[in-house]
Amino acid sequence: MWNNKKSSLGSLAAMALATGATSTQALETQVGETTVGLYGYARLNMTYNFDRDAGSANEGYFAEVAGSDDEDVGDQLQVSATQSRIGFRTSTPVEGSTLDTVIEGDFWSYNDDNARFRLRHAYGSWNDILAGQTWSNYNTFVAATPTLDFFSTAGSYGGYGTRLAQLRYTMGAFSIAAEDPKAQLAENIDGSMPEDASLPDNDDAVSSMPAFSLRYEDNSGDFSYSIAGIARQLKYDTGSEKDTEMGYGAFAAGAYQAGPVTLRAIVSASEGANSYLYLAGDYFNGADAYVDTNGKLKTLSDDGGAIGFSYQMSPQYSLNASHGYTDVGLGETTVGGNAGRKNKNTFLNLMWTPSERLMYGVEYGYFATELANGREEDASRVMVAAQYEF
Repeated sequence: MWNNKKSSLGSLAAMALATGATSTQALETQVGETTVGLYGYARLNMTYNFDRDAGSANEGYFAEVAGSDDEDVGDQLQVSATQSRIGFRTSTPVEGSTLDTVIEGDFWSYNDDNARFRLRHAYGSWNDILAGQTWSNYNTFVAATPTLDFFSTAGSYGGYGTRLAQLRYTMGAFSIAAEDPKAQLAENIDGSMPEDASLPDNDDAVSSMPAFSLRYEDNSGDFSYSIAGIARQLKYDTGSEKDTEMGYGAFAAGAYQAGPVTLRAIVSASEGANSYLYLAGDYFNGADAYVDTNGKLKTLSDDGGAIGFSYQMSPQYSLNASHGYTDVGLGETTVGGNAGRKNKNTFLNLMWTPSERLMYGVEYGYFATELANGREEDASRVMVAAQYEF
């Protein structure tokens, strides 16, 4: 017989509702020694762009904000239910420990133009060893202020901000992982190159080793914190030439709860690991390096951060505000793609949770981006959302 697994309202549940973390609720049954759970939600997002196209109905994109004048789309309504998701999980006693498995997916796609089932999580965990695809170990939700926007605040996750295939070992508050490496090479548009010449770019990027990450995440009373670092290889190989460099990144995040008020902050920095700085690029993360005219890889530096404020007005109503930024430096050359870009966004929302399985909200979002050539663009939008969990 199915049973409802209840959990109390709180900041973690609100964050899961807003940012897309794995649901804290489930429909459960017992099959032998295994507890089987089914969970998910149905979601509707509606957005109204005031002055220009700012993304899809589910989230904003800095690339759309930076669109040229003749691509501006103001006074625009967008509606979508593709963020809806479903997940399946099990828990089984095995050899004195517990074997947990999760498989989860949704119907989301970039620009909401290719609705299909998309794998989010697929992993198993036993005796503190996790293998499969789930949130990057170089990531944290400590400083993630709840938003209706699916992508949320730039710089707020510190790390990759989505799910990666990995092998992870956890010892209390400390975890170490070998992950699928993510690299992004910028296009070189140096004016000294002949018009018919080209330099290696992201199509020539290869990897011969995983990314290695360390994280320590814990709390002390009302204060929660997370610190992490990552090292990863950058490499390209065209067959006739190749080069290798290393990239590094680190972040520190904290949250303090004082009664109904929660304050959050995070700072991040990277050198050649901008793929792991959240929303540092056009649609997602930033470029790590470029290849110069001598065939050498040159790393790009980046920094970012976010602050947030939540006020639990009552058991059912919460007010949330957040602001974040990222800045991918150019170095000494002119490159295209996701280099030389400065992004920032701000959100203010009101969420109503009449029960632990229902959420309604309204949110104002502001997006601004500055490109490598100095051009600045901004956009604003309003989003309303309804979410029903099972």
